[in-house]
Amino acid sequence: MVPGLRALRDRYEAVLLDLDGTLLDGRSKLTPRTHRAIRALVDAGFVVVLCTGRSLAGTRPTHEALGLDTAVVTYNGSWIGHLGQQPDHYIPIPDEHLGELFTHERDAVFAFRHHQEWKHTVMTEHPDHDSVATWFEQVVRAEEHHHLPSSDLLRISMFFCETQVPGADVEFVLSSRLPHPTRGALRIECFPLSMFPPYADSRLHLYEVQGWSSGKAEAFAWLEHRHGIPAARTIAIGDHRNDLTMLAGAGLAITPENGVAECQDRAHLTIGHHAQEGIAAWIEAGAPLAARRERRVEAERGA
Repeated sequence: MVPGLRALRDRYEAVLLDLDGTLLDGRSKLTPRTHRAIRALVDAGFVVVLCTGRSLAGTRPTHEALGLDTAVVTYNGSWIGHLGQQPDHYIPIPDEHLGELFTHERDAVFAFRHHQEWKHTVMTEHPDHDSVATWFEQVVRAEEHHHLPSSDLLRISMFFCETQVPGADVEFVLSSRLPHPTRGALRIECFPLSMFPPYADSRLHLYEVQGWSSGKAEAFAWLEHRHGIPAARTIAIGDHRNDLTMLAGAGLAITPENGVAECQDRAHLTIGHHAQEGIAAWIEAGAPLAARRERRVEAERGA
């Protein structure tokens, strides 16, 4: 066992791991060093759970490479369960709001509808569409919009160009186009496509719509129900705004130094940059807890 992990395991039982910008490196790859580090957590007795905004298809390669037998938390908490099986936890977009979303979808450069394990799209001439369809995996390229699924959708991913969306807060601008009842029934995330290494030069914004939930924090009730592990005995590691509810609920919240400002404010501990295998370096060092951050954990426990 890596020195230090035993003491960490005495205090925490589960580790929730974000993928992009956290576990994976600057090329969105799982490195051998990080693989060894995560296996060290498993060997130390931690329940290691991938907790990601990715789809099932996007999560499967990393899950299999790590040799994990745990369930996965995908679609930012809307689909939780074992790959290849029916989910334990499932939150689709309410069908009654899809009509408004389909109207919104027509304004996008291109879009994908996520249904079960597949993403459906009608191809366009935009130069990024074909590569995004390949990157998304398990994509059905439909001929016409009436061939797309129109109920029981887990997510709609819409891509907007900078010139379509004035103002700095893209999420606010796009969401304001939806009626208030529809906005209230949804969980919306928006970020530049350029945050993903293959699209560093892209000027598109990815606007993702799902049914309302507490996001990745949905994992905590599931962990307690399935494994008897309370949130206070869980470590969460993430770098972006879609990780905030997970970080807020965890007993120990960790972000890499590349984490956005909101994650830095929320985290109890900051570790190395994901592109420099920050998680692996932290585990190899015995999972140290910086004194200042550790006092914050204790203070919150006593509150």
